[in-house]
Amino acid sequence: MSKRPIFNVKLIAIGSILPNLHYGINAIHWWTTRGDIDLTSGAFLYPIRVGWQTAIEINTKRYYTQVLEGNRTDKSRPGFRSYTGNEFSDVEDSSSKAITSLYKQLNPSTNTKYSGPLVLGWEQEINLKASLEGVQFRPFVINVDKFQIYITALGISGKDVNEAGVGYTSSFVGEYKKQRSLFVQFIDQDGFHIDIYQKNILFESFVGLTPVEVWEQTGFMKKINGKALFGLEHKMTLQNLAKQQIPSCDPTFWNNEDIMYQIYNYHLKKRTIANVNWFYFFDTWKNQSTIIELKMALQNFYPTNHVFNVREIAAWRAMLKATGCTEISPFEKEKSNVIKLIIYDLIDF
Repeated sequence: MSKRPIFNVKLIAIGSILPNLHYGINAIHWWTTRGDIDLTSGAFLYPIRVGWQTAIEINTKRYYTQVLEGNRTDKSRPGFRSYTGNEFSDVEDSSSKAITSLYKQLNPSTNTKYSGPLVLGWEQEINLKASLEGVQFRPFVINVDKFQIYITALGISGKDVNEAGVGYTSSFVGEYKKQRSLFVQFIDQDGFHIDIYQKNILFESFVGLTPVEVWEQTGFMKKINGKALFGLEHKMTLQNLAKQQIPSCDPTFWNNEDIMYQIYNYHLKKRTIANVNWFYFFDTWKNQSTIIELKMALQNFYPTNHVFNVREIAAWRAMLKATGCTEISPFEKEKSNVIKLIIYDLIDF
């Protein structure tokens, strides 16, 4: 039996978490498990970050391997490319293919195969920890019957913090009408949804008032409880719903309406007027400046005769903090390096 090669893996770049990929329709493909896991109990996932790059040395030659958005067979999934000097592999659908094919290209007589996860540093705890940098919500995977259900968002319920609500999302791969399909289950203000994708194209959609009702509409999976298929009966889901506190995000998620509505519903909805265009407030701010004076900014979105009260301003302040903003004074501009900043002048409200 040949010995497994041992490499000194150097992490060159940690890359980025992209909301449209890591929390979007194809999120299931952008997270991975590591180590020995028991999916009966459930397991937390690690992100496959766009731009992640490592380097190893083989026979005095340095090889780099990187994660890209899309591969030669599917633009919605991770791509992996290895290179050394001016020699590049194709953008493969697995890291093992990328590094092995490049090495074979340079050494035609060899049959040596390399482990992509090993080359990417995913077997080193320090690198796995680094991959979680900036992760606001860490998805997890559970087993339900023969399916692996990926929970990529928990949502917030207006009735009970221990229940899933708007924004909850889970996905799994199965067969539908004799075709391999991606089932994306989510909750929004209209109810419980199932979107079924085949080859990245939306094939069918269903909506119901409960997870059981919406699964009955599909005429599929009749032997499995619809709530279980949503992942809502699993111990790990229930434990994480019970533990979750206040919904939050960073500014990279300001375009995600489901996440932003969770934060709005939690902090601001019951403490301000109904017709304020709060979402446009964030969109305008994001596209104009990193620093605002709160009083002036809010007055542009409220009627001219509106009088702000202390409770309302406190709600805005909590929502802004929950969306990744930081309070500063006018004298601290030079010192701060956060992405989004606010200057509060509560005395004038």
